[in-house]
Amino acid sequence: MNKILTLLFLLAILWPGPGFSQRSEKKKKHLQEVSAEMAALNAEVTNIYIDATQAGLLGDTVKAIKLYESCLQKNPQHSASMYELAQLYFEKNDFATAARFAEQASAVEPENKWYKLLLVEIYGKAGKKKELLETCEKLVKQDPNSVDYLYELANAYLMNNDGSNAIKTYDKIEGLLGVSEEISLQKQRIYLIQKKTDQAGAEIEKLIKEFPEQETRYLSMLAEMYMQDGKPDKAATYYQQVLTKDPGNPYIHITLSDYYRQKGDIKRSFEELKLGFANPALDIDTKIRVLLSYFTVNEMYTENKADIFELAQILVKTHPKEPKAHSMYGDFLLDDKKYTEAREEFRTVIASDSSRYAVWESLLNAEIQLADYPALEDESGRAISLFPLLPVPYLFKGVALLEKKQLEEAVSSFNTGVKLVSGNNVLLVQFYTYLGDAYNRMKNNRLSDESFEKALKIEPENSYVLNNFAYFLSLRNESLEKAEMMAAKAVKLDPANPADMDTYGWVLYKLGRYDEAAQWVEKAVAATANADSDLLEHLGDIYFKKGNLEKAMANWEKAFKVGKGSELLEKKIKDKKLYE
Repeated sequence: MNKILTLLFLLAILWPGPGFSQRSEKKKKHLQEVSAEMAALNAEVTNIYIDATQAGLLGDTVKAIKLYESCLQKNPQHSASMYELAQLYFEKNDFATAARFAEQASAVEPENKWYKLLLVEIYGKAGKKKELLETCEKLVKQDPNSVDYLYELANAYLMNNDGSNAIKTYDKIEGLLGVSEEISLQKQRIYLIQKKTDQAGAEIEKLIKEFPEQETRYLSMLAEMYMQDGKPDKAATYYQQVLTKDPGNPYIHITLSDYYRQKGDIKRSFEELKLGFANPALDIDTKIRVLLSYFTVNEMYTENKADIFELAQILVKTHPKEPKAHSMYGDFLLDDKKYTEAREEFRTVIASDSSRYAVWESLLNAEIQLADYPALEDESGRAISLFPLLPVPYLFKGVALLEKKQLEEAVSSFNTGVKLVSGNNVLLVQFYTYLGDAYNRMKNNRLSDESFEKALKIEPENSYVLNNFAYFLSLRNESLEKAEMMAAKAVKLDPANPADMDTYGWVLYKLGRYDEAAQWVEKAVAATANADSDLLEHLGDIYFKKGNLEKAMANWEKAFKVGKGSELLEKKIKDKKLYE
């Protein structure tokens, strides 16, 4: 009933006058009519509200908003519709509109906690720190012993950078609930931000008294806190307590290692690491993370390689059935060019878990470095059967077949793999380069040239591709001007590579520019650590063309002593004559 009408009705009763009885009857009838109208209006609003809620549940937000707004048009004080509209706009991330409706709802019903809690959520998301704090203070005033409200208030203080009042609020929560790790650790973090290390430490000490069964964990927290605060000696006191109270603690030697490393005692740091790695209670993932942290710091790895290898060996010994241990050790060995040992570690991993593709790739890398092409063919084939849609095993298999002179099978493997490459230009260039080599050996010059052209289209500055393409053209005496340009570019890109020098010299030889050719091949011979029969034979051919038979014979004979050379080398020496 309208409050004004009620007041008028009461006044009429208390102030009787002429015709009081008649007027009283008329007023009574009028009030009954008004009450009926209000009841009908409330019923209509309620029905619209129900329809709006149903639309919202069905996901029709637009319809729900329109219906809730219709409720407010009919009854501007309908706080429930305001609340629902605030929720809908909040879900749409329209925080300004959401806040407006929630504020209106809370103004209509200031004692309704749900309206205030929604405001807390909206203000928090919108970053309205001042309004958030005011609302939380009202909630706590409304119910001072509500832990939920106190948590919200503490959070509001933190958002307003008021750590001191946040701590006071957490103290109130602690008074209601007792000491808890959650509250003490939060207060510790605030004290640390405020640079109040002693108060932060006192919070952890309080936890030790309250939960003595967790003592070593809390002692470790204290040690770590003082380490981060630049007080390593104070931290060491707590580390030693942990070691004394719990010598089998899986983490203590790792943390002590970090302590000694920060102190600059690298030798002691590694000794502690070894103790930690030998503890089977310390999980392997933690150990691997530690190893990787050293491995990725190049100076640390280079200067302490022996220690790191010892850690990896301890890892394998402590966790002999863990594929991760063997895989990690294998990676170290591969990086250190100990290919035979690395291969055995990778084979151990695959024997227990063949689903690890990365290990297969590492194994194939070890095989190609060992030039064990039968094993490379077999293991790349096994990898293909397990991972038929990955391109790299096809590349390795193609290389193995190429080296075994099974040229058609090699080309087939390369062509299958290249179709599987996606978004990896480096890998595409490798496939096309090997295809160029394979087609060249098959005397299919057109497809060989096309393959090299495809590689150069992707990487025009690839000196290896430029060198090979130029050399094959020179052997065929085709497109020699193009070959010279590519060979010159390769030498410029990789000036210390003797293979590039030799190719450039050989192309110049084919062009009849013998003096320049001799200079470049001489440079190639000088830059080669071990004598190379191909280079020496090339140099002999060039000197023969220059008319210097003595130097030609000397280089041919050196080439013959070093290696097999070409199939014509022995005939050249015997007849003292150039055969091409």
